[in-house]
Amino acid sequence: MPTAPTPRTWVVGEVVTAAKMNEIRDAFNFLLNPPIFELTHSGSISPATSTNALMPFNGETIDRDNGHNTVTNNSRYTSQTAGYYMLTGGVGFTSNGTGKREMTLLVNGVDEYYPSSIPGLAAGFTGMTSAGRVYLAVNDYAEVQVWQNSGGALATNSTKGGPRFGGHWISK
Repeated sequence: MPTAPTPRTWVVGEVVTAAKMNEIRDAFNFLLNPPIFELTHSGSISPATSTNALMPFNGETIDRDNGHNTVTNNSRYTSQTAGYYMLTGGVGFTSNGTGKREMTLLVNGVDEYYPSSIPGLAAGFTGMTSAGRVYLAVNDYAEVQVWQNSGGALATNSTKGGPRFGGHWISK
């Protein structure tokens, strides 16, 4: 589990050693390769009307910190490195002009961030995105939750990239 490095405070007279220089190398390596993830779903799900549903993600484009499992709790990205993350989610629903569609980012199953809402469209698909910064401690998890009220189950769109969920570590 990577930890964001803490810069050394040098003192007068301190001798430069290889171990101390490696701390600088390790900090640069962390900043050049921070935790980042992009999760995908290869099919569609059909949330029931007026019911919150967590988006499952059965694929990964990248998961540098191993925070996602495509089988167990596959709706979750679990932070392995504490810090602020920029999270982004995107989902589309198939054509249906009744009601509205909503999407929000959840942290630990309860805290809602950056909700998105749009009326249903009778032609084409209804696409939504949401993005924002959240703090995740080690073992906190983030998810994408959707809701729709078309009057029946409504499929998410699996074309044009399908549902996505991503994020990257930005600071301590």
